[in-house]
Amino acid sequence: MTRRKGMLAAAGFVAALALATAARGEFDPEAWRTFREIAVAEGAQGDNACVALDDDVWDTSADPSLRDLRILRGEVDEIGFAVWVPEKTPARIEERSGRVFNRAKRGREASELTLDLGENPPTTNRVRIETPASNFRCAVAVEGSDDAKKWKTLRDDAAILDFSGDRNARFTTVSFPDSRHRYLRVVVEAPAGGEPIDLGGATVFQEWPAEKPALPMLADRTVSKRIEMQEAGATVLTLDLGARNLPVSKVVFETPDENFVRDVRVSVSNDQKDGSDAEGGVIFRVWTDRYRKENLEVEFAERFGRYVRLRILNGDDPPLAITRVAVQGRPRYVFFPFEAGRQYRLCYGNRGARDTRYDYTQVFPHIDRGAAIEARLGGVRHNPRFIATRETPAPSPWIQRNQWVLYVALGLAVVGLGVVALRALRRTETPEAS
Repeated sequence: MTRRKGMLAAAGFVAALALATAARGEFDPEAWRTFREIAVAEGAQGDNACVALDDDVWDTSADPSLRDLRILRGEVDEIGFAVWVPEKTPARIEERSGRVFNRAKRGREASELTLDLGENPPTTNRVRIETPASNFRCAVAVEGSDDAKKWKTLRDDAAILDFSGDRNARFTTVSFPDSRHRYLRVVVEAPAGGEPIDLGGATVFQEWPAEKPALPMLADRTVSKRIEMQEAGATVLTLDLGARNLPVSKVVFETPDENFVRDVRVSVSNDQKDGSDAEGGVIFRVWTDRYRKENLEVEFAERFGRYVRLRILNGDDPPLAITRVAVQGRPRYVFFPFEAGRQYRLCYGNRGARDTRYDYTQVFPHIDRGAAIEARLGGVRHNPRFIATRETPAPSPWIQRNQWVLYVALGLAVVGLGVVALRALRRTETPEAS
């Protein structure tokens, strides 16, 4: 009887422990493929630390959500953390009021208009030119005056452009040095071989540059292999970044060619088959004796993958000589609470890991990110205790939102095991008594 009691008690303890572990989401060291030491400079002091994720983290993690990241303090003490994605801080721009007058054309040479900013003119450094015209390339000069008689050139090498086609691109804003002139005059030269364009009006602004972020906004992705093919009316570039699930949001071209306008379409995938089409954009370079304007960058909504495929639409023009393509994406930084003298490790590579919910993510928006200690990841170390079968599927979202169900199940299981043990004990005692 004593032996049976012990077996029943042990079974009950194991079942209760399993349910309690599931309910608490305790770290299972046999379910993660990779451990990386997190190192900080000796003697570093601070309440928080920050480490940048590298390509191996993206390549080995379960998916781009990084839901399987864990940070351990010591051997198995799981702690909270927050993944931070740097966002582009927009420049501060304020519109200034101004009255437009003297809209006119200088014969076949140019169009012009003048703005009156008032007796106490504000500082301005940008002007957006309004025109109903399309498909044009025009040189622009901006002049300033205090009396509308004597004019000072603020800029004479600007340009406005419009490309209408598969993807419309319009650039009609011109910047110039800070000015407090009461009058601004905008002179738009006629496009080559054409008549001066009509000007509908103009709006002036003051712009303050965006604040420089404490951490880099973009990370360069190494292109390990490049394949270029020519198709009917298009150049197709396939770039291998060497790792899965890398975040990509920008490509930058280098070419010696001049005076071109090309539409670019982008797709990103992990297998070169199921590419997700991004928005793409237009690259151009317009160089003349009067002005130079170019845009060789294409920014698009963030995509994740190993392969970047670019389709440069050439139309009836010869292909561009693309000497280099740089691929960039927003990095990810992991912030976590830091204690000097403690050992920290980053774990990842568990396809069945669930999403985490830590108190630290609520605290994180209020910490000083600039004061965080800079940490770095150690070498990749595959977990010798990893067991593939321990990568259990993540619980359903309903279970994650209603974890009280697990605790109720735990209580019912314990009660049920007690009832079973009591009945078994009574059945055992009856024959012995007889």
